[in-house]
Amino acid sequence: MDDFLGLDDAQYWNEPDFLLGLLVSFLANKLNAEFGITLMVRGTVMTGTLVGERAYLGRMNELFKTIARSSLMDPSDEDLNALEEAFGFEDMAEDIYPRDEVNEDEDEDVEADKNASDDMSFPPIRYLHLRDPYILYPGAAMSFTESPLPILRLRLTEVDGWLPGRVNVIDRMDGDFEPPFRSDRFTQ
Repeated sequence: MDDFLGLDDAQYWNEPDFLLGLLVSFLANKLNAEFGITLMVRGTVMTGTLVGERAYLGRMNELFKTIARSSLMDPSDEDLNALEEAFGFEDMAEDIYPRDEVNEDEDEDVEADKNASDDMSFPPIRYLHLRDPYILYPGAAMSFTESPLPILRLRLTEVDGWLPGRVNVIDRMDGDFEPPFRSDRFTQ
């Protein structure tokens, strides 16, 4: 195993799933695509909508600005401008891609961006972001949709398994609900 990717056994098994990393990096972070996903994390099932890192950072930015504005009494324009400058989380993304728009007068930048976009490798990332997460337990579920920041930030290395699509969450058990499997069906 030491020869595989130059990693020892412990490093190899602690690496995040490269397919999930590519989905997060390319679809969510680069293309801003949002899609349902279900994650298995240390025996817990989580489901929600996978969103890009910039969506998370933007929501966090707005939340902290709102909290800071509400704590100021009669803020001046100078105070409000300082607040706007203090919270710039969108620029702290770990997944950086070449600029989408380039000034045609800058030949060096055009060539550098062209070469970077031809390269299909993605930067290593550590986190994924799950909007409106549900954490499912046997018999109960927790929802964070009413939270001021309903986006979970989760380390990729913590994900044991995943599948595309959200799990349907049943809020209550009606008399009409029948589980997909009942052991008493096979005892007669």
